[in-house]
Amino acid sequence: MPSAQHRAGLAGLVLMLKWLARLPEKTRGIARILHLDDAGARVELDIEGMRRLFDELYAASMEEQKESQPRKDEPPLREEEVEQTDAKGKVKRKKYFIYKVPVPRAGLLLDHAPGANDAGLWVKLWRDMLWRTLRGVPATRLPFIARAQGTDNGDAEKAWKRLTSKKAGTVQLSSTDYLGAMDRNADGVSFEDAPREWFLLHFWPYVTQVHVPRALKLKDKVIQEEHAGFALVIPDVGLLQSFCEELPHALRERSTEVSGFRPRAALVDLVEESALMTGRLLRERLSQTEGARAYSALVLGYELAHLDKEGNNVRTYSASRFEPTVSMVDEYQALQHPALWDPLFRRTRLQNLVGGRPWYAGFDRIASTLPYTATFGAKGFRHDARVSFERNKDMESNESAATGPGLEQLVLQVARTYVGRKLKLKHGMEWDGVKDDPKKKADYEKEKERIARDAFLAVRSRTGPDFIAYFAGTLCSVPHHLKAEQFVRLSRALHERTEDVRTLTLLALSATA
Repeated sequence: MPSAQHRAGLAGLVLMLKWLARLPEKTRGIARILHLDDAGARVELDIEGMRRLFDELYAASMEEQKESQPRKDEPPLREEEVEQTDAKGKVKRKKYFIYKVPVPRAGLLLDHAPGANDAGLWVKLWRDMLWRTLRGVPATRLPFIARAQGTDNGDAEKAWKRLTSKKAGTVQLSSTDYLGAMDRNADGVSFEDAPREWFLLHFWPYVTQVHVPRALKLKDKVIQEEHAGFALVIPDVGLLQSFCEELPHALRERSTEVSGFRPRAALVDLVEESALMTGRLLRERLSQTEGARAYSALVLGYELAHLDKEGNNVRTYSASRFEPTVSMVDEYQALQHPALWDPLFRRTRLQNLVGGRPWYAGFDRIASTLPYTATFGAKGFRHDARVSFERNKDMESNESAATGPGLEQLVLQVARTYVGRKLKLKHGMEWDGVKDDPKKKADYEKEKERIARDAFLAVRSRTGPDFIAYFAGTLCSVPHHLKAEQFVRLSRALHERTEDVRTLTLLALSATA
């Protein structure tokens, strides 16, 4: 098949036919699987079966929806006023206009949703994505609208004629059929497909996983998050039968924890994270029986698209292919909420994981360009720095353990020893002497943070030789219990990997505070 979207479409068709076979109502026409294995499938359809398949594919109902503004040339069913409390605690009355709108049913996805209600908020998320992106233009919603209104728009008959025509021909593709399709590209080439392959493109949205990317913005010197459209994850199915068996189970095991009006697990900091999350679900599903080898063959990779609707236009912010390794999927688990608290820290760790860079890469630039309050001054940032060093210590290889701690742990040891010695020399404070006294403990924590902050700001303002001089002349001015070989390794890194040591020092001081 020519693309991941086609292969995902075949998986969607198989899952749809399996689901239709389980429905209790009387079967209408022929729509069944004749043969299925990991390499492909053979199905049988007649015209009535095609109608039934399309009726479920585009099933919808007319439901009431509140809108904040009246529509032009269409009176509302009624108006309602609701009391709302603003940020200052003042109660105001807000008027809403009630209209009937078509809502996709997505019965197959309801069957795969975690929990027993119509809702999984996961299904609502899929519906919202469909209406704002793939079917964001009202004219593309006609198949759903027709069924919501109890009419027939002839799409099943049209598909049947194309599939059974004896004339060789192609079908013009739209962006609703195939992401990225257009009438003609810059070279004047149109997007066309064979009828059988075009038919499969009706089904790929039903195996596509939907997430919500979060954009970061700096407001009042604090990092804040806001939703930024939808991330679509289209699996490039490697083993068809196995994928169709495992995906429904994996989807039913998704978390139902809510954040605002979205599933918490649907919120991602990078578009690539949505693929890692999907991979983790499948990996966990297979881990007890098949293991990593089975997962690596089950899905060959993921096609990713970041979309949203701006006004009347659907925008594609990015489109890419991502092939996460098994080790990348496993490492991702340690970066999820609630392991890491700070959105900026978590995003940077994810970028490093996806980019194959050391976990600490890029934090020097962040510390140098953002306000202190967004890094060291943020409690979540300091927490995540500490957790990351602890994770690094746990993951150090046996080879590193045999020769002592790695560079990350050596820098952390220097930072901790410096802060601890300064506390004792300046204020006569040691942990053992204050831990049982709440007031002394609070004073200890306050002074420790102040000493670490002053060092952090000093390191942030120095680069190259200036940083080397500060590290050697200030942070190493107190006694350190380093073995000779550890001291040599640290000294060499300080001169040969200055920026790495500087970055680690900034993070180590954050972790120490």
